[in-house]
Amino acid sequence: MDEEGRMFWINGPETFCYLSEQRQWRTGLSFQDVLEWKQCAPSGLVSQRFKSVQAACEAFEHNQVLWSHDLYLRRMGDQMALHRSASDYRPTAIKLAEASGRSVRPAPWIGEAPACLSCPIPSMAEGDHPTAEVADDLLHPRRRRRSLKEPVH
Repeated sequence: MDEEGRMFWINGPETFCYLSEQRQWRTGLSFQDVLEWKQCAPSGLVSQRFKSVQAACEAFEHNQVLWSHDLYLRRMGDQMALHRSASDYRPTAIKLAEASGRSVRPAPWIGEAPACLSCPIPSMAEGDHPTAEVADDLLHPRRRRRSLKEPVH
């Protein structure tokens, strides 16, 4: 990771490796969670090839990397991000561990679920239909309205 928090991978064989920038789409995850839950993907920004991992690290530390854009890698990263950003995403390694008997762990980006969701609805006799006034009261309080009944000043 650099001083701005950007993440980079070293890719390829040790004697012909390159750096690639990784983008993240979730905030608040630890570095370990990002790796374990595969919450990053290539941005398409890649370096030149290096003769060794050490040479790649030294070039990075001394700001001597020549960066270019790999459009194929960018598109692949877009697809990975789309797939992995689903709220119910579970990496294969975690699925296999759970299938072999390990306990199921919640994804780190999913907070505590409320014990019971409720939306109070006034009781009505069976067959009754709400009046327009009551129907307005039944709208969910967090629902966005498409139009305003009164102009905004």
